[in-house]
Amino acid sequence: MLLWLPELGFGALLLACTASWLISGVALFARHRVALLPIRAWSLAIFALIALAFAILLLLFLRDDFSVLYVAQHGHSQLSGLLKAAALWGGHEGSLLLWLLCLSGWAAVFAWRSEPEEATASVTLAILLLIAGCFLIFILCFSDPFVRVFPPAVEGRDLNPMLQHIGLILHPPLLYLGYAGFAVCSAVMLAALLNGEFTPQTAGQCQRWAAPAWSFLTAGIILGSWWAYSELGWGGWWFWDPVENASLLPWLTATALLHSLAASQRTGGLRHWTLLLTLGTFVLSLLGTLIVRSGVLLSVHAFALDEQRALPLFVLFAFLSGASFLVYALRANRVEQPVPPAPPVLVVTLLLFSSAALIVLIGTLYPMLYRLMGWGQISVGAPYFNLVLLPFGLLALLLMCVGGFRRRLAQWIAHSGVLLAALGILCSSLQRHEVSLNVAIGESVTLAGYEFTFRAIELQAQGNFTTEQAVIDVSQQGKALTQLRPERRFYTARRQQMFEPGIDWSVLHDWYVVMGEKSGEDRYAMRFYVQTGILWIWWGGALMIMGVLAARWSRRTPCAG
Repeated sequence: MLLWLPELGFGALLLACTASWLISGVALFARHRVALLPIRAWSLAIFALIALAFAILLLLFLRDDFSVLYVAQHGHSQLSGLLKAAALWGGHEGSLLLWLLCLSGWAAVFAWRSEPEEATASVTLAILLLIAGCFLIFILCFSDPFVRVFPPAVEGRDLNPMLQHIGLILHPPLLYLGYAGFAVCSAVMLAALLNGEFTPQTAGQCQRWAAPAWSFLTAGIILGSWWAYSELGWGGWWFWDPVENASLLPWLTATALLHSLAASQRTGGLRHWTLLLTLGTFVLSLLGTLIVRSGVLLSVHAFALDEQRALPLFVLFAFLSGASFLVYALRANRVEQPVPPAPPVLVVTLLLFSSAALIVLIGTLYPMLYRLMGWGQISVGAPYFNLVLLPFGLLALLLMCVGGFRRRLAQWIAHSGVLLAALGILCSSLQRHEVSLNVAIGESVTLAGYEFTFRAIELQAQGNFTTEQAVIDVSQQGKALTQLRPERRFYTARRQQMFEPGIDWSVLHDWYVVMGEKSGEDRYAMRFYVQTGILWIWWGGALMIMGVLAARWSRRTPCAG
């Protein structure tokens, strides 16, 4: 039985694809005559099939089955069990299967939580199954993770060394849970449009799914920035890289959506804002998932690229996003009804977030379009984004403070997180000290009042890599504070060298050292950093998540800011 596991996994995906298209087609074409219970049961069954395929691929990694091409490309027998599991989404095929698992999981939860009397529940599930069916066709035709290789490889090529970090183990699942959660929000709104209705109850139902989806997306972005800070060795946490921007775009529109939904849930107002922000967040989530995977956007964060599948990915993206906006264009005017005007502060807030998303979108896609037009290479980096977005950020903080006296506890928590993160960004930008030197064992370097003493070099062999580790003591005025251990790792399977920073934290400061190449007898090139407020950024993000979830699960309706 174990011999045929890959074929069983492929068969499960094939059955899920067939069922998704059949059930969604019947439900959409006969939506007024289809009961919820059969669609709910089929949604759970399709999730079970996709989960079975995912579990089989996971078992193949854990068993080091190098007869499967994808396992041979990203696995290695010396990886820990946790890293073998993470290797599942370390490449193109597995990352899309993970996205599909998250999407089908959200659909199953929606099916489980939906009430039979909800008029749009069947149509919502049908739309989710249609989206899943589109992904399944692409995976089966262009991205099959169960392809065999003959003869089987003796050893795997190993997981990309940059992915062998706890931040990148957790980052993709959380990010994809956020992306797929907004697919549920979009399906709810599309179902409402197809049924010709938009009520406060519709907005409330969308809010039910938008809050946890936003929280997952925010947690994924936080872990991604922590990984970049801890792994890339450049002393920063955000680089305005295309892949970073691809996750920031739906976050900006989703944050605006949370505010818009609050008003729509209270009065039914801001219908078009809410509809467009919901569909826009879904489309930008697809952009972050699909376009980045195509290899068109080049990034230090992109590990699952394949330009040969760029055209099918673009077709998939164009079909899903085009169909969503087509439904809006054809049906939105059928749900018009008189509503009270929205508060001016809320409208300005929505405009700020939407404008910021547009600015990031232009800065991210412009180099790609410039290259595709044959005009050459151009880059848009941190100076552009920092300069253009600064006024929007300052105005958003001002509006948040102006409207702060009439908020509830949950919003105080969320907005306190915004202020703490903003303070961390400001301090880390202004209070950043760094120096690059060649340092020998026994020498000390003084930076920002701290003394870094290079004590020793230790050589170790650990699993799939060997490491050269420096021992550096950090002190202030003769008082020992901490010890840092930056590394130079060599991954034998990939013949790749990695520089692992040595980092330690306090409430105010962090100490950061990167060990570079050997420049002489017991002498190494090193970069030393002392920064202020980095942790505040991530603590602020955690407070924002706590506030949004508290508002979601409280009985009160959260106010818009």
